[in-house]
Amino acid sequence: MMVLLMLGLGGCKSNQNQSDYCTVKGTIKGLPNGTKLELLDGFDDFVVVGKGVVKDGTFEIHPTVSAPTHVYLYTQKDWLQLKDFILEPGIILVEVDADNIADMETGATGTVSNNIRRRVMEYDLRGDKDSADALRAEVMGAEQTGALALATINSWCKSSVQALDILDRLSPELAGLEYVAGLRAELAQRMKTEPRTEGSDIVPLYIDMNYPDVNGDSISLGAVVKNAANRYVIVDFWATWCSGCLEAMPRLKEIYATYHDKGLEVYGISVDAQFNRWKDYVAKNNLTWVNVCDGSGGRKKSKAWHDYALSGIPKTLLIDCESGEIIVRDGLVEIEAMLAKLLP
Repeated sequence: MMVLLMLGLGGCKSNQNQSDYCTVKGTIKGLPNGTKLELLDGFDDFVVVGKGVVKDGTFEIHPTVSAPTHVYLYTQKDWLQLKDFILEPGIILVEVDADNIADMETGATGTVSNNIRRRVMEYDLRGDKDSADALRAEVMGAEQTGALALATINSWCKSSVQALDILDRLSPELAGLEYVAGLRAELAQRMKTEPRTEGSDIVPLYIDMNYPDVNGDSISLGAVVKNAANRYVIVDFWATWCSGCLEAMPRLKEIYATYHDKGLEVYGISVDAQFNRWKDYVAKNNLTWVNVCDGSGGRKKSKAWHDYALSGIPKTLLIDCESGEIIVRDGLVEIEAMLAKLLP
């Protein structure tokens, strides 16, 4: 496996025949003939590195890149994301079903990194956690890490300490990217609010924030943490435009109902730019915990997003009110398991 991974580190040279190296082709369901497609480079500020068009349910793109990268396949007009995968030497096979939103997560096949990523997905779907984790560990533990490790660093790594180590072992053609420099700074910030891990002496304390509630009154996280009635506080970063956030909301309501009387509070911070849309959702869905909105619209303008170095939402944290320490930074499954021990 490691030999194959090292082979996958080779670049798609711009002076080579693009039909033999870095060809992306496949089938598409749900899009009419003539639909224009674009490949966007996730490691280079989402610049367009290839274009194609749907013809008789198929497409073929010959990207112009000089090193492996993580790309996203979009429709040009409607800005519909279809897939993401690793662009590397070889013929990359992509099967798209534009009518099935779950299909977006299935990646591609045909080259080393994409085949490995697909195998991990298949193991996860089968519930074979051991095999999936072993394959992830092999990718992340390579002597020289490549595009697959870089593309999955936020989802496959258990801590920022581990992720920074992976960046230190990146292949030379990736190590110098501006994207990597920005990611390194983001990880260094994230360590400040990440539960203690081996190799780090940082005590992860919550960073205060102060935003308006549905009535326009400012409520700080610090005030909620310091409230004598609260023993633990969940901080839930979300937005009404985030499907994953909305899917998780019923479970958060169940957790709140179970543990609120035992000392749990929730500080829900939405990054919605549309205040009224957020306010209506809170009322309609009877979210009775502390709800505030920073009104930024997302990662580019949200101070809280940057303070907590979020890679995406939903994201939930669990704070110990006595110490102010963040003891869980993950999903609701992990937080619920921790609360079962802390608030029996």
